[in-house]
Amino acid sequence: MKNKNIFFPLVIALVAALIYYFVLYMAQGKLRSSQKMERVAVAAVDLPEGRVISRPNIKEAFIPLAFIQKDAYVLSRGANIADIENLVTRVAIAKGNQITKPSIMSLNPEAGISLKVMPNYRAFILGVDNSVSSLIKPGDKVDVLLTFDALLKGGSKEKMTATILQDIPVLGVGSNLGQGMDSASRANAADREANNAAFSDRSVLSLSLSPIEAQYLALAREEGELTVIVRATGDTKVSPIEIASFSKLFN
Repeated sequence: MKNKNIFFPLVIALVAALIYYFVLYMAQGKLRSSQKMERVAVAAVDLPEGRVISRPNIKEAFIPLAFIQKDAYVLSRGANIADIENLVTRVAIAKGNQITKPSIMSLNPEAGISLKVMPNYRAFILGVDNSVSSLIKPGDKVDVLLTFDALLKGGSKEKMTATILQDIPVLGVGSNLGQGMDSASRANAADREANNAAFSDRSVLSLSLSPIEAQYLALAREEGELTVIVRATGDTKVSPIEIASFSKLFN
């Protein structure tokens, strides 16, 4: 009887020890899991709201699993820094903070054309035919020609065409601002453009101009007919071009 009185407490103590060991083992497993390090994309510099993200703005950081934010770009799980480049910050992201999907957005009309304008330049919105805009893409380079009535000696007039701007970057075509648009955004933009085209035969090009170039283009638009021609990829040559006229053509 005495042995039974000793045996039962030992069994209870053993069961309690096993339970304690199991709980401790599980807790340690969770701790080890939470301390597992993952490669995550973070801001390399302070990124203000509305900043187009470039490659130097992003770096990798090792962060414990327990501290990874929801929807962060976890590079060790297949995310890619290239997926972040050319997107726009929806909110400010401090240096070292994780870059999350809700904190950035694609470059689109909601983000604004101003994000693509370089310092000391302007975005000139030029109306063109849909047949022209459908063949031009953001990032193309164009020349702008002006056809006008030149006043000759004696008071007569003659049609002439002059190249007034050369090697001008196209920032956007209609609502398509180019960089940072995923396939869904491109499809939506294409649908919007198709709907707009159904009600109008005109679209717009957003051109990157210096302030003085913008003034001359605005003046030329009031003086005659503008024509936009596309340059070959890589062609950046700018040189004087003789003004064309019918008298020169037939002589």
